[in-house]
Amino acid sequence: MATHEVESNLATQGQNCAVINPYALADLVSGQRIPWDKISDPHSALEQVLATPYEELFDPKYGGPLYIGHMLDKNLALVRARSPLLDYKSPTEANDAETSGLRDISQFATLADLAKVADLKSILNWPIFCGDISRYSRLQISLRLPETLRTLQLGQALSPEVIRAITFDPKLVFNVDFGWTPPGAHWASGGDFFKETAEFFDPVQGAVANCYYIAALSAIAWATPFRIAHLTRATGANQPQFNDLINFYTPDSGGALDKAIQVSEAVPLTASGDFIYCRSSEVNETWPAIYEKAFAKLKTGTASDMPDITQTGWGDCVWATAQLNGGTRRYWNTASRSADDLWNLLRSNCLSYRTFNPMTAWTYSSGDSSPDHVDYNSAHVVGSHCYTVLGWAYRDCRRWIVLRNPWGNTEAIASVLDATISMYDVSWWRPITLKNNDGVFAMEISAFKKYFAGFGAAY
Repeated sequence: MATHEVESNLATQGQNCAVINPYALADLVSGQRIPWDKISDPHSALEQVLATPYEELFDPKYGGPLYIGHMLDKNLALVRARSPLLDYKSPTEANDAETSGLRDISQFATLADLAKVADLKSILNWPIFCGDISRYSRLQISLRLPETLRTLQLGQALSPEVIRAITFDPKLVFNVDFGWTPPGAHWASGGDFFKETAEFFDPVQGAVANCYYIAALSAIAWATPFRIAHLTRATGANQPQFNDLINFYTPDSGGALDKAIQVSEAVPLTASGDFIYCRSSEVNETWPAIYEKAFAKLKTGTASDMPDITQTGWGDCVWATAQLNGGTRRYWNTASRSADDLWNLLRSNCLSYRTFNPMTAWTYSSGDSSPDHVDYNSAHVVGSHCYTVLGWAYRDCRRWIVLRNPWGNTEAIASVLDATISMYDVSWWRPITLKNNDGVFAMEISAFKKYFAGFGAAY
């Protein structure tokens, strides 16, 4: 790779990303594992459970539930912020006469009448989201709720227990060495470390905003699969009593060990035994959850076997990759490069269509912060989100970058390839069917430049 094509971490930095998997969050809110693959309209189900229009889920500018504990600052960078929902007190009584904390407005005849209501007195100053006068004698206007009322809506949709399970409260003071347990959960084994072996599609993000780490974990499992190992020792007389050793490295060190973290295989589960946080796409496999637990222990510095996993939210996917392999970080932004440049950089990290250096990519903090002011929702691309880069494809005289959403679903629909492709996976050609709803998709490189802020590698 030519030296002028490489940028060190001193020249440019990756973006700290944070977004929760909406499907894992909806499972947590509903208190059960929702059979998403059997629901005819999963988008509507998400809207109902999360009290948010689907088209507003994937950009933090709307203040939706996937970005709880974070906010856009004046420069449109996503930063950590204590959520006001942590202070919300659910009403002891509720009824259908109140809709999401607001009165039923059908009883009022004019806007002036609405403005007399305490919750709605500022309605004339609410920003207009869209308006339609095409139906002749009717003017239809959608208004955006002010932040206080939006918080009220989300507070009624998400219980205090759910809020505390998905976001860290910096005001909460406790001895981390005594351990942490999410509300309504318990620590227990969720299955076997491996069902088969480490595969790129295994890690699926849960109900915490650590997409950057799960994307990095998938990148490691894809590009250097032997690095994911089951290093274990017995800690008791019974067969299930043992600890695993997970190694973390100092980034940019060439593989120097930072911390060797020991953890048991107990992870946070709901009362019904479902995973709250990272899980494997393979039933009863636990290695992704155990690697997440070890990362939480690294991040918090606790000696307890029950680390606060909410504190893993928000981070840099290239840095996280380097913590898993000790590699030297490389970052390439998209705005200053042509599609041709990005295409050549991508292929220089691949062999036989497949990345041999663990690579990840990240989107802009918001569609408004991208040079093209993209609409992430209509493209089904998620703002402030990290994806795993799997490789490239060339079809129909067009160039494609192959990506994976760590949610295990929600694939982009803008300029994507609908086909089955093959990549050389160490010793055999692995077919990847892009039609499957598994989070893997191929986006045309020019569209990637438009929707993504950058990509990077650690090797």
